[in-house]
Amino acid sequence: MLPADPTVTPLSPPLRLNRVLVLESFGAPAEDTVARFPAASPRVLVLRRGSPDNGLFARVSFPAGSIRPRTGDTATVRVRIVPGLYGVEIGTDGEILPGAELTFSYGQHFVAPAAAQAAYGSDYRFERFLAVGRLQGDSTLVFLDSWRTASDLLTAPLPGPGRYLVAAPATSPTFRSIIW
Repeated sequence: MLPADPTVTPLSPPLRLNRVLVLESFGAPAEDTVARFPAASPRVLVLRRGSPDNGLFARVSFPAGSIRPRTGDTATVRVRIVPGLYGVEIGTDGEILPGAELTFSYGQHFVAPAAAQAAYGSDYRFERFLAVGRLQGDSTLVFLDSWRTASDLLTAPLPGPGRYLVAAPATSPTFRSIIW
């Protein structure tokens, strides 16, 4: 038996949005942003909450060449914050290629939804099953391979434009591949 890796969230199957618990956020929200940069250069967009804490909310990383503009050599990326949730909408004037990543920082402003306690038994257990998901047009959340680069940083690949949410299944998974 292989030991469980506590930095990796077990991959959940795609679920309708009404069958997931989305991580809520409180405090001053981060602001929407638009960035233009040379596509051949690496770029990290850092989204910080407003005053007074200015804490990290999310980070969108584009290694050199991980975005291909439709025209020219300059990429434009738009990030809109989803109010009250750990979520962003990402748009671009080009194609996002492998290598781009999205990281959410949720430790300071973590708010488990009310149903999480009943489903998971504790906020800690709920937190261990959180993953980044990409919302599809039919209201299905497709969970992405997600990992923790630190205890409160959740990272996933960024496969393309769309709405991304930090969530867990509304019912506790039956497998026990995470140590608690």
